[in-house]
Amino acid sequence: MTIKFGTDGWRAIVGKDFTQQNVTQIIEAFAAIYPTLPEAGRPVVIGYDMRNQSPETATLIAELLAARGITPILSRDFCPTPAVAWTVVRQHAAAGIMVTASHNPPEWNGIKFKESYGGAASPEFTNPIEQQIQKGAAAASACPAVSLQSFDPKHEYLNHLRNFVDGTAIAKARFKILFDPLYGSGASYLAQMIDGVTEIHGQRDLRFGGIHPEPIVPYVNEAIQTMRGGQYDVCIITDGDADRIGAIDERGTYLTSHEIYGLLLQHVLTHRGWRGNVVKSITTTRMINGLCRQFGLQLTTTPVGFKYISPALKGPNMLVGGEESGGIGFPRHVCERDGLLCGLLILEMMAVRGKPLSALVAELQTTYGPCRYRRVDLKLTPEQMQLAKARLANLAVTSLCGRPIEKIERIDGYHLLRDDESWLLIRPSGTEPLLRTYAEARTDADVAALLQEAQRMIGLAE
Repeated sequence: MTIKFGTDGWRAIVGKDFTQQNVTQIIEAFAAIYPTLPEAGRPVVIGYDMRNQSPETATLIAELLAARGITPILSRDFCPTPAVAWTVVRQHAAAGIMVTASHNPPEWNGIKFKESYGGAASPEFTNPIEQQIQKGAAAASACPAVSLQSFDPKHEYLNHLRNFVDGTAIAKARFKILFDPLYGSGASYLAQMIDGVTEIHGQRDLRFGGIHPEPIVPYVNEAIQTMRGGQYDVCIITDGDADRIGAIDERGTYLTSHEIYGLLLQHVLTHRGWRGNVVKSITTTRMINGLCRQFGLQLTTTPVGFKYISPALKGPNMLVGGEESGGIGFPRHVCERDGLLCGLLILEMMAVRGKPLSALVAELQTTYGPCRYRRVDLKLTPEQMQLAKARLANLAVTSLCGRPIEKIERIDGYHLLRDDESWLLIRPSGTEPLLRTYAEARTDADVAALLQEAQRMIGLAE
């Protein structure tokens, strides 16, 4: 197979393409380019999630690096991806490697690289690895007898998170919190930081309970039903490797990732008084644009993938970066997404404002919305994909569903912005045989109309 890094790492099906041979190819290629890194000579931090073959693969990676004379620091247990990113920075490491397939179905696994500043590996970092794989790296056998260094993925990382938020305010609020890590490696972390947490789906299950570990409907339906019982103030959700955030309010209403990003940005601006430049992916709500206009902040828009947001967060005076899939990162912490930190900030926001989450969302929507959003992924045949790409390449439209188009951007796919700030985006997936369509508008009906128009534009509907 051809090994390619997508929007965040390499992923494959266990036993088919996620094999010891392919993992070895990747690590040998990384080891070959390691001497060219500015931080060459420093260790490499390695972590792993709860998936099938994750612990074994992490150990293999550590042994392969050690055989090449590169010092590995291996996690002692399952850990979130942001714990690896933060440890890379703290240990002044050359890089980090996380064994995870993030939110993918349970039969998948994968590898994420982190650069020395803790951020998601950029194309400039992964392209040489891909090229080295194609050239073929000189093989080095694993060295199981080597003494491997290790790190505790919980103690110092959790202490850092505790100190990052107002734990006193959260404790005084005495919230009843439901936490759903979706069988992922964030399990037990929230409960170790604060009181009042009830956890579901926290055990290791190689089949992930029959769901995908992604903090979206329908995979969070059990948490939604539990919240509708009225026993909890909030539900915090993290994905398979705990770098993405989801939330459900006290009424059992699921928050979109756009609402969470808007709430957290509003919170750090108004309560903490933070200022700085903001980054968002092209698929993210225009409510972020409104907040930036109000507070006079510079906003940068990137293609889809935190591998584009993380490098932007390295710059001076950066405040936050976020994306449509629920990944939000604060460079004051680390230039990477962190679902656990975002969950704590949601609790802090509720505590200091003294309002339930539903009221905070309503205020956000009134001030910066209304925002309704939906994404539809279209599975196309090769012939349909070819037709769709041809039509999009020759796209020449001035209106969309009866409203004038103000701007067409091709940062990633085809983003059509209308004069009322509603928009439609059509883009091919970077990792799957899908054409993704996204729409944001003021009503659900308008969102549905935009998504239907997208199918007409690519030749799937009349």
